[in-house]
Amino acid sequence: MKIGLSMEMTHKLRDTWHAAINYEWYEFLAGYDIVPLSCHGNIPQTDEFDLIILAGGNDMPDIKTWRDNHYPIRDDFEYKLIQQCLITNTPIIGVCRGFHFLNYALGGTHKLMTSPYDNVKINLSKFEVTCHHTIQIERLAKGFKILEQDDKGIIELAVHKSNRILGIGWHPERYVNKHTRQYILNLIETL
Repeated sequence: MKIGLSMEMTHKLRDTWHAAINYEWYEFLAGYDIVPLSCHGNIPQTDEFDLIILAGGNDMPDIKTWRDNHYPIRDDFEYKLIQQCLITNTPIIGVCRGFHFLNYALGGTHKLMTSPYDNVKINLSKFEVTCHHTIQIERLAKGFKILEQDDKGIIELAVHKSNRILGIGWHPERYVNKHTRQYILNLIETL
């Protein structure tokens, strides 16, 4: 399987913007061909990929969080990438910020959380996950079906079958959520 992975842009580790991929993605997707997608590159031919993943990181276009790391070039790149995937029927997964951005690009809304999750364990119907959120889905875009939400109503997992999209609120790539990886891989197979 050939997977395109859109990278986070960050300036928190150094006083300059740089692209980053958490190394845990490579452990999670061991055995797959992972191709980093830079927002400073061209929109790839999405029909050459089996899957596109929009990773976490960066603030949303209309909300500034404590991180203050909005990167408009990434927003523009990922919006065009999503549109291209819809044309080529290429499956897309959004993780954390990637899920929120997918929802936003497809007409949904989001808002700041009143009590952000910072390394917070939450119970879902199938397992416990550790989450890091500062924003939440306010209105899910048309066509999505909620698969998991926590006891506060925060949407943690949703699927859009007709557009082959999966939105994940937690980070399955992170070691702390390693126990959810096979479940996510199984869901990917159904897209």
